Amino acid sequence: SSTHAFGRRTKTSIEQARRQIATHLGVAPKTICFTSGGTEADNMALHAAVDQLGCRRILTCATEHKAVLATAQLLATRDDISMDLIPLREDGKIDLQVLDQWLSDGTPTLVSVMHGNNEVGVLQDIEAIGHCCRRHNALFHTDTVQTMGHYRMDLGTLPIDFAACSAHKLHGPKGAGFLYVRDGL
Repeated sequence: SSTHAFGRRTKTSIEQARRQIATHLGVAPKTICFTSGGTEADNMALHAAVDQLGCRRILTCATEHKAVLATAQLLATRDDISMDLIPLREDGKIDLQVLDQWLSDGTPTLVSVMHGNNEVGVLQDIEAIGHCCRRHNALFHTDTVQTMGHYRMDLGTLPIDFAACSAHKLHGPKGAGFLYVRDGL
């Protein structure tokens, strides 16, 4: 918003980066919100789902990054917010049948499951999880810090409401990242 030449050049560069990321992901530029990294993006998604979008429950799993688990646990200290851990199968993937059953009660819910686990390498089926969430009108957040830029992601067609990314994991600068927020949220 600076009116001096340096500020205008900086804004132009930022907007060019936003357009490039959006084009790569198949989404509108306005859906890309720059952050200081993956942790801030994860925090922002969970807080927005609870504070602005009316979610009263967060479903995640024990293998999530601390950025998600600690934020979900903090939000669950509020009287009207709950947090539950989705069971994992032997292969480390979430149990979709349990998720489907839990979501069927109609509680306004955010499901937060990372795409690729940074410690054991399990890749969750984010498309199947997203479709399950959509069937039950639940919101879906995925931490793609380990996989963004390494796996093709057309966020314009995937049933994902929030996706977190950290630039340094794909050869960008440390201290930069973004949160994708589905258009309309």
